[in-house]
Amino acid sequence: MENKIKRLKPNESEIPQCKHFVSRKKRFCKMTVKLGEEYCGEHMPSCTSNSVDSSDKSLRIVCPLDRKHTCYAHKLAKHLKICNAREKESVPYLIRGINCGEVTLENTSDKIDNHSLRNYSVEEIKNVINKIRKLHDDVLKIEITEKILTHPLIEEEMTKPELGDKSKKHLIQTSSILGYLKDYDLIKSETCFIEFGAGKGKLSFWMANALEKVNNSIVLLIEKASLRHKMDNKLDKTNGNVQRIRADIADLVLQKVEILKDAKGIVAVTKHLCGDATDLALRCIKNYQDAGNMVNGIVMAFCCHHRCQWTAYTGKDFFTENDINRKDFDIMRSIISWATCGTGFSRDKNKEIDSDFYRNNLDTLSERDKAIGLSRHEKEVIGKKCKELVNYGRLKYLENNGFKCELHFYVNPDVSLENLCIVAYKENK
Repeated sequence: MENKIKRLKPNESEIPQCKHFVSRKKRFCKMTVKLGEEYCGEHMPSCTSNSVDSSDKSLRIVCPLDRKHTCYAHKLAKHLKICNAREKESVPYLIRGINCGEVTLENTSDKIDNHSLRNYSVEEIKNVINKIRKLHDDVLKIEITEKILTHPLIEEEMTKPELGDKSKKHLIQTSSILGYLKDYDLIKSETCFIEFGAGKGKLSFWMANALEKVNNSIVLLIEKASLRHKMDNKLDKTNGNVQRIRADIADLVLQKVEILKDAKGIVAVTKHLCGDATDLALRCIKNYQDAGNMVNGIVMAFCCHHRCQWTAYTGKDFFTENDINRKDFDIMRSIISWATCGTGFSRDKNKEIDSDFYRNNLDTLSERDKAIGLSRHEKEVIGKKCKELVNYGRLKYLENNGFKCELHFYVNPDVSLENLCIVAYKENK
């Protein structure tokens, strides 16, 4: 039999790689190195001494602002001016923690990852499950409809043959969100469309293109991270109708943002805004409205409900009125992960097994899960009910602040399991 020979890319064997061994990954660093060097820039041996030879151009030292990274010693002064860990300049539209909700001495140390279900007894979990079932059946009286919309601009883009499945899934979601803006008559002149948690700005990119013929429309992107390859860089910013602000939503004071002063109203949009960032955005919008400004509407697609926190959550009043306390909420946000747990196996493994058998048979569960008494399928159902209740609490918060609200499944679950969105608007729109 002919031996199989691994085909290398041209000169692949000659490219020098970093000699630093990454213990966590149990392999050597895969970064390439400069000619004549043994380590990449980040793993080059650093100097911790106070006396640094500035003439040594290869010497790296630990950044004095953040010990998690290093920089070249001879470029230290320049690095300190641009380091992400540097103290930020004071700007008028940022007030630390203004949108965080209730913060007291007892909850300032909250950590999202401290609330695993293993920290609670089976009886505590079963008690919360019973509360979820009762509350969902008795209180959640609205019908969550499937309403999948499209926008012609993106439908045309999706006909391109070079697009892969992942790109198309994101475009399908964006198309439906823009469809909601049109369907609920939220696209109006002299309006600022704000994307919270904009990331690389893909949603804003298409939104700006869709608003091209809308007079005096503005697109504002809010993102706390500094990202490369941003899609809004491809837009024409010379007329000032597209602007990006680097800010944590927790600290943002919208009414002090200069670009909004000439806008007659705003429309808030999100696509997969993670966890309690949704609550921070809702509180930010409420504060803007309370300052006497017009909020025309909101279209928000949710994500990562397990990362919500009681202190920031906007639906606390709804839950406390229905006998759901903070401890119950912490259990709920862990149960939420059941909505996407499936069989617990990888996609390749699912092809080899009878997935329906694993999802419905209690014998495939651990002893602790057997004690809870739910099959994987039943756990998925409870997880979805938790999501709906969390989002219904947000809906009640918006209703209490003068909005007419609806919950919709805006894409099919095979596009995204996080397929629920809320639409809020003024009844006299």
